[in-house]
Amino acid sequence: MLADEPSTNAAASEPSVKLAVCVLASGSKGNAIYVSDGQTAILIDAGLSGVEIERRLGSRGLAPDRLQAIVVSHEHTDHINGVGVLSRRYHLPVYLSRKTAGAAKRIGRLHRVNTFDCGTVFHIDNLHIRPFSLSHDAEDPAGFTIQ
Repeated sequence: MLADEPSTNAAASEPSVKLAVCVLASGSKGNAIYVSDGQTAILIDAGLSGVEIERRLGSRGLAPDRLQAIVVSHEHTDHINGVGVLSRRYHLPVYLSRKTAGAAKRIGRLHRVNTFDCGTVFHIDNLHIRPFSLSHDAEDPAGFTIQ
């Protein structure tokens, strides 16, 4: 197809969003994923200490003070260990389901809490986040698609 020809592919007419994804930690000792579209940056989970997440972000040239939010998948310690301190230190809102918020006793005080329901899209600046239910041994575990 030539550059000036109209596309017949419906998916091609949708705007493409490029996301940078950096897995900072994945495993039983901690989970944290950095996601950014170049303007909006979030963490999915923060299961390491706040200091260790700051160190790992820095080692990749990423600044924690550029984050807009933390999104929590479920209440297990290896997903929430650093959430409270990072939320307070950088004034970050934390997004989590109501049931996860109720079950996450060790999360500590948060700067601001926003709850979501699986199946309902929410937005953090430019990012469109659709949480979906997962089967896991937690109150209300969620996975996410991000556009």
